[in-house]
Amino acid sequence: MFNSDAIAYLPLLGTAILATILFIFLAVIKTRKTAKVSYLSFLSVLILIFDCIYTIFNPGISNFVFLLILATAVFIPYLVMLAFGKPKKEVSEEPVDEEIKKPEIIVEDIKPDEVNLIEKGRSFVILASDSFGSKEGMQNLLDSINKTCMEITNADGGAVLMVDDFEDSINVKSFLGVFPPPYKLPAELPHKELRVSTSFKFATFALRDNIFGEIASSGKPEIINSPKDDPRITENGPEDFLKLGSFIFIPIRLRGRGIVIGLIALSKNPGKEFTQKEFDWALTLAGFAESALKTTISFQVYNEKNEISKESKIAENLQNVLLPKKLPPLQGLSFGSFTMHTEGVCSDAFDVLSVRQDRTSVILMDVAGKGTNSFLVMSMLRSMIRLLVNTPQPAGTILSLANREICGEINFEHFASVALINYNDAKKTVQFSSAGTTPVFLYNAQNQTIERKSLASEPLGVEKTTSYKDIQFTVSPGDIIITYTDGLVEALDASGKQYSLNRLLNIVKTNSKSSGKQIADLVKADMKKFVGSELLHDDQTLLAVKIQ
Repeated sequence: MFNSDAIAYLPLLGTAILATILFIFLAVIKTRKTAKVSYLSFLSVLILIFDCIYTIFNPGISNFVFLLILATAVFIPYLVMLAFGKPKKEVSEEPVDEEIKKPEIIVEDIKPDEVNLIEKGRSFVILASDSFGSKEGMQNLLDSINKTCMEITNADGGAVLMVDDFEDSINVKSFLGVFPPPYKLPAELPHKELRVSTSFKFATFALRDNIFGEIASSGKPEIINSPKDDPRITENGPEDFLKLGSFIFIPIRLRGRGIVIGLIALSKNPGKEFTQKEFDWALTLAGFAESALKTTISFQVYNEKNEISKESKIAENLQNVLLPKKLPPLQGLSFGSFTMHTEGVCSDAFDVLSVRQDRTSVILMDVAGKGTNSFLVMSMLRSMIRLLVNTPQPAGTILSLANREICGEINFEHFASVALINYNDAKKTVQFSSAGTTPVFLYNAQNQTIERKSLASEPLGVEKTTSYKDIQFTVSPGDIIITYTDGLVEALDASGKQYSLNRLLNIVKTNSKSSGKQIADLVKADMKKFVGSELLHDDQTLLAVKIQ
């Protein structure tokens, strides 16, 4: 049973389907040139289709009305041109010789086979809309494209392959019927029909050195009725089921962008050949398939981005919970900090703990990865370190114990750069340890110099047996301890120039008389000015600890 909300969206779905059918007929009219059709008509209908689908998944009258106005506004220039353009001359009504009227016979009704193609192409579009709410939607669409192409061309076998841009490969996604492999089989694969067909169903091919990759790379459809004469094709015989017949290969591309996203491959058994008419029919169906796949892929990309955005927002809100809302009393210290989160990243966090009388602990973490994965690692590390700093263990031992716990405990990348700084106000000593790319610098007020105190080391989570060293030094009033995450110094301006460590340390040195909070605020303002409106790709965090 549908609830009332679901029923309310049925008119929108019906409108989207009708608009899609209108788009198909406009395409047929444009292709056959039976009437003039403006490209603005196509754009207006596409906006209407997108408007309906977007409103179904993102309810809101304002968005729907805005896109509806946009669809209407796009069509207005074409109507203005028709209304105020130069009038066409009226056709003379004088009697015409019967001989002259004969050319009108060329305007024929759509043939039955063409109507069949349109109906089958329409089914692709309907499947594409159905795929939005189904996990198997894309697979059902690919299988339907494959089966329909086989039926319309009388093929004995068919396959649909999709390009994987990240792997630089093309992979079989749908396989039906009998399709003798036109590529060299692996030497270790037995020449048994079931084994060969199973291998082909899950095959992956490079975009070169094989017929599938070559056709996809060239973007040109081909009909090959003499495969033995084509050097790109390999016959694996002598078994009968491996003997080659005739092939059709048609790339699937994104219209307007020229990007090949897949390939339709059809085969006929030896002794049969594809006709030019069958090849033309397959090309027409491929055009419908391209439109349907583009709609499905566009929705999938939108949906994935929407899900990632939701996940990142949840992780960001949880991350903010981990940041200290109120600092404990810090004996002998002036503390300053700032954290700027980048949407979808969620990698930085810091903590300040005064749990022992003999030390105040400052922790800075930068976790690799994005979203909830990095948040989980961050919360685990924070909990472990907060427990361990209550013990008399030094910083290096605490990091080593935390590293041993997270190594191999979770099944995704979980590297973390950490700086743990313990300060003893009575002795004016700093004892710290660091892991990964989180450095520790000291500004010496007496010499007015800045020195890096941390050593290079592996991040937490890389090797279970890694042992982290302790570094200790004394400080005096006016000295400043600086630690930060690499997202700060690697932030880019509009020209691609990095903010840089030198710029950061110059601000610290120039404003060394200021408090820790003032220094952190100055760095934050300077970095915002440097970056401007550029999009940042990593969190930025700075901790400034001034000795009083």
